[in-house]
Amino acid sequence: MARPMGLALAVLLVAGGAAFHVLSGLVVDQAREDAGAFLSQAEATIDDWLDRYRALPRLYARDPRIVSAMAGDPRPGALDDLSRELAEWNGIAGTSDTYVMAADGTTVAASNWDSDISFVGRNFGFRPYFSDAMQGENGRFFGLGTTSGLRGYYLSAPIRQNGAILGVIVVKVSIPALESVLAESSHPIFISDDAGVVILSTLPEFRLTTLRPIPEDRQALIDRTRRYDLARLDPAPLSDMRGAGGDWPLVSAPVRGPAEARRTYLQTDRALTGETWRLHLLYDVGAVRQQLWTMGVAIVAAGIAIAALAALGLQRRERLIQRLADRERDRLRLERRVALRTVALSEANARLEIEVDERRAAEQTLRQTQNELVQAGKLAALGQMSAALSHEFNQPLTAIRTYSENAAAFYEAGRGDRAAENIGRVLRLTEKMAQLSKRLTRFARRSGDDVGPVDLDQVLSEALALVAARVDRSEARIEITGDRGLLVQGGATRLMHVAMNLIGNALDAVPPGRPPRIAIHIAARGGKVSMEVTDNGTGVPEDALPHIFDPFFTTKEVGKGLGLGLSICYNIVRDFGGTMEARNRPEGGAAFTVTLEAAERLPVAAE
Repeated sequence: MARPMGLALAVLLVAGGAAFHVLSGLVVDQAREDAGAFLSQAEATIDDWLDRYRALPRLYARDPRIVSAMAGDPRPGALDDLSRELAEWNGIAGTSDTYVMAADGTTVAASNWDSDISFVGRNFGFRPYFSDAMQGENGRFFGLGTTSGLRGYYLSAPIRQNGAILGVIVVKVSIPALESVLAESSHPIFISDDAGVVILSTLPEFRLTTLRPIPEDRQALIDRTRRYDLARLDPAPLSDMRGAGGDWPLVSAPVRGPAEARRTYLQTDRALTGETWRLHLLYDVGAVRQQLWTMGVAIVAAGIAIAALAALGLQRRERLIQRLADRERDRLRLERRVALRTVALSEANARLEIEVDERRAAEQTLRQTQNELVQAGKLAALGQMSAALSHEFNQPLTAIRTYSENAAAFYEAGRGDRAAENIGRVLRLTEKMAQLSKRLTRFARRSGDDVGPVDLDQVLSEALALVAARVDRSEARIEITGDRGLLVQGGATRLMHVAMNLIGNALDAVPPGRPPRIAIHIAARGGKVSMEVTDNGTGVPEDALPHIFDPFFTTKEVGKGLGLGLSICYNIVRDFGGTMEARNRPEGGAAFTVTLEAAERLPVAAE
């Protein structure tokens, strides 16, 4: 028994080691993919945040009031009036400072003109953003403010009149403000400039530290432009641990808490598009190591269990052999009794073989079922993640672009109030988008944490406002009837997504040349609130109705739809505890009905 047992243990050890090697490779690859995904998400957040400000200097430089003041406006107090105007723009845009420089580098008007650290009268001609703009280029520069001592990203543009450059308009964006946006990341993030200096970090210990020594020629340029002013640039608190992690780019960095406490991270970085910066992410490998340890323990436990089962099987086999030997001896003594016992043993062996075959078949069926369940789980996760990322962000991003283009057009037309209104809408939408990633995660996990009383009228109003341009373009008429002022159980943003999708599908359903007529009817009945959206289109093919809410199913032409919109809406409504149905109307067109639980208004606490 010892030899077969030893062979079985050896086979188990080899198989367990191979399984651990394969599984650990999958875990490491997944960690790298996760780190890359976090890095891409952070890059998109930074790029979107900077895009809010990149066009501002060019827009300001075209303003007639700025051009007139720089051309020598003879009116008394013209530059003071310009400073007040810059202060108003600065507040609306949410920038740190906005100021205008003459051709010699002297600041002649600034948004902080009435503060103790006013830029008016100060000369910043040594800054690269000034020289770039005076050469007709759009300037970009990171540096510490020589007056305020605060980190900022400076954007500049030349002020022209009849082809001549009269001066420079500069917008300073607060780097700490961007840090506060990135602070919600579950992994530390920092940005280094072309000199290897960390200019932004969610870890305070990394700010204004160096990732590598600065060459003397580069240091001379930095001193000349006063990029870091008088700041002390110490080496970044990173320790290379590549040897401890094989081919992993591992580093050790401090964490908040006990003195000298450190943590091991997987470091990954990439260049930021359009900038001379590099984005770095520190991915905590503690969870990965714990997962590998757990897998190792599980494999060892499974091996021990299998070995124990094998030992029991061998023991049973030896006992069976012993019983057969006893029967053989009995056969020699009593032929008749042995014959009877042989028949019984043959029958028992036959039943045992049948049972073994049945168990093998059951084991094969179980293994196949498990594989199918795993594959189904992967497909479900892929459907939820791709659907959320492609639909939850499309509508707000489209609206932001529309409002930004409108703001630019209004500024060029000299209608600052309308431009400010559009910029305000952009700000509100970007604030909402900061919460969308959290909501996407909760939606994919089927979380109901954000479900509460929602004003259905307000949701419809917001949805109609976002599709107003498309409605006007198609000469559609939308009529809302039924009960008003109702509250339902749900989430405002995701419910607005459902309303926009249903309205958009209704517009798509009407053939070209026929003005769309869309009716939205709201009714409250028996603790439920229903919202029915009908159109005058061609309706849904009867054979397509049973599949209308399936992922990737669409009745649109190739290239005009992914077949995910209604599937996502269906899951959103289901997460709210509601239902969603589709039918064709006898008079023509389709009707989609969303039914949700009615909600009561929360009482207002007395003072």
